[in-house]
Amino acid sequence: MLNKINFRSLYSSGESDSPISFFTDALSNSISFDLGLGFFSSASFNVLSIGFAKFISNGGKMRLYINQYLSEEDYQIFTAHPDIVEDKVIDNFTSMLNVLTKRDKQFFNCLSYLIYTHRIEVRIVIPNSGGIAHQKFGIFTDTAQNKVSFIGSLNLTASALLSKNIESISCNCSWKGATETINDYQQLFDKYFSGDKEGITVIPANRLTKEIIKAFPATEEKTLLDNEKELIEELTQQKVLGKNISEDLHKDEPHFPYPTGAFEYQKEAYKNWKNNGYTGIFAMATGTGKTITSLNCVLEEYLSIGKYKVLILVPSNDLVSQWITEVQKFNYQNIFVVNGRTDWRIELTELKNDIGWGIERNFVIISTYASFVDPTFQGLIKKLNDNNLILIADEAHNVGSTSVRLAFDVLPIMKRIALSATPKRVYDEEGTAAIEEYFHDQEPYCYSFSMERAIKEGRLMHYLYYPRIAYLNETEMKRYISCTKQLLIHFDPVSNKFDDSQEVKDLLMKRKRIIHKAKDKYRVFMSVVDDLVKTDKAKYCFVYTPEGVDYTSGGEQILTKMKDLVYNAYPKIRTNTFLGGDGSKRDKLKAFAEGEIDMLFAMKCLDEGVDVPRAEVGIFASSTGNPRQFIQRRGRLLRVHPDKTFAYIYDIIVVPDYKLYSDDSIYEMERSQVKQEIMRVAYFASLSDNYYDTINVLHDLLDYYDIELSSLISELQNQ
Repeated sequence: MLNKINFRSLYSSGESDSPISFFTDALSNSISFDLGLGFFSSASFNVLSIGFAKFISNGGKMRLYINQYLSEEDYQIFTAHPDIVEDKVIDNFTSMLNVLTKRDKQFFNCLSYLIYTHRIEVRIVIPNSGGIAHQKFGIFTDTAQNKVSFIGSLNLTASALLSKNIESISCNCSWKGATETINDYQQLFDKYFSGDKEGITVIPANRLTKEIIKAFPATEEKTLLDNEKELIEELTQQKVLGKNISEDLHKDEPHFPYPTGAFEYQKEAYKNWKNNGYTGIFAMATGTGKTITSLNCVLEEYLSIGKYKVLILVPSNDLVSQWITEVQKFNYQNIFVVNGRTDWRIELTELKNDIGWGIERNFVIISTYASFVDPTFQGLIKKLNDNNLILIADEAHNVGSTSVRLAFDVLPIMKRIALSATPKRVYDEEGTAAIEEYFHDQEPYCYSFSMERAIKEGRLMHYLYYPRIAYLNETEMKRYISCTKQLLIHFDPVSNKFDDSQEVKDLLMKRKRIIHKAKDKYRVFMSVVDDLVKTDKAKYCFVYTPEGVDYTSGGEQILTKMKDLVYNAYPKIRTNTFLGGDGSKRDKLKAFAEGEIDMLFAMKCLDEGVDVPRAEVGIFASSTGNPRQFIQRRGRLLRVHPDKTFAYIYDIIVVPDYKLYSDDSIYEMERSQVKQEIMRVAYFASLSDNYYDTINVLHDLLDYYDIELSSLISELQNQ
């Protein structure tokens, strides 16, 4: 942060507070730099090589204008030939390449990086009078909008900045009462840069920037930072830089990990959360960056109060690993993992003791929900809790479970964020109410980012949806009708609901198993595989299978049977399973992402904690009616990847064979149940790019049960 630097009002060469220390401090603590410069020469930029890589890692953006000459003697040559201005600049840049120092090359590598990432604009300013734009000044800005401006007689040359000439600059800081002066400089720069200042002509330096990136191909940010550290060590030994600069420049500071900076919607989420009393639910579609959005809230708070204390709760160890990766990207330090695999008790006790002895520590604790309810952990977190502790509850529908709710009741954390694509707990109104109460939020929630919006804005893939109908066979129909007729006495046709008895629950579960294990699913599933093979899409495919075993096949798991069907028909398709308790799950996901596994078969393990953007095809054979499950599964497939054009979803819908039987006594009840199944279809079809294909496939079924898909979609939108 700029306001943490003790900037002097005057910097002079030959003094301990030299101009080089000013530019190093200002660059390394800024995210924006507007520079009005005179001559474009090697020496002009030599000093800016120190701190430039740190500026880039901050997510920095730059605007630069230069004059049309590299030296005073060029003046007479080009006064009458403005059309060849950029030619001369490029010629001089090309000749400059032969004499660049190590520091010069570092600067141009950084400059090239900014050009590649579209984070710099360069323009040439030409006075119409034939003179030169000789005024040298600039404005630095940090993440909190603190500003520092400079102006002076200084030539930004190596000799000037390294004390060979007597040069000086004056400095103004916004937090020291110089806001008006800085605003004047900002307005002046904007006028020069835009060409709005009278008496000048401004041309974009497009050809020059192309020459720069041609001469200096893209370099990774890490390499730029490593090179900068090396230069700092060398200049410190040469006593060009003071020890304080070399020690402080690359200290570990949290920062937004991507050059674009936080998106506007992420800034909006933070603002809404803050305005809601630092509590709220982020109802964001899977794949829209819930993790980054919440960690940006932590960053904003750090920038405001200068510290961070975070407790992150997740439902699985797979998600623990993913959160660690994202937390590290923000450069948060002191990460503690609390699960059954770590000796967290000793580590957190030491952290508690440090804080108890007055040693201020930033920290991030990542815990599974299962470990969170551990009494020992509860005792430790109480000692670590203060008004600045931020709770992030990922997959927040888990918060509604009884054990977690009880733990929250005795742990009053002030700042809370709930993350979920589906905040409501299915068939658990009490649990849903508990979540909304704890996070002081309810629909439409503190911040929402719908899947429809995400697809429209290109943050998720467009997709094609193909429902396929499977029918119950004669034996299954007999069992199904028997269950249905028993349910009939418990069914209210007015409310379209069953009574809340254990008998109803048992019968519904029995009928559900009949649907889940329908034999016709195998036929329909293989017809989908056949189509995928014909269209060369039988890869990067997730297959969600029913749970349980097929007793007609010797007790073989349904998942295994489906996998074997594929192998027997198409041995060249590389298949594998993804099961709970499988220690190689992470390796399998990596192999899948790299194309070494074509089809990955799972029951539930791909619902949460799996991020494989390369997944392109999904076959839903499990007949789940749980919105959380099928929404999560769709989200897995819609993540953006450069090699994807569309995502493809094949959904196997199991219904009674209405063409072979008709029973008026159970029609209304059947209609109600089929309608519930079609709700999932309506949900998927509504955002697909081939909506009318769904209507055509299901036309007869919808007609028989008098169900209108558009009406179901309206119901969903109004829920």
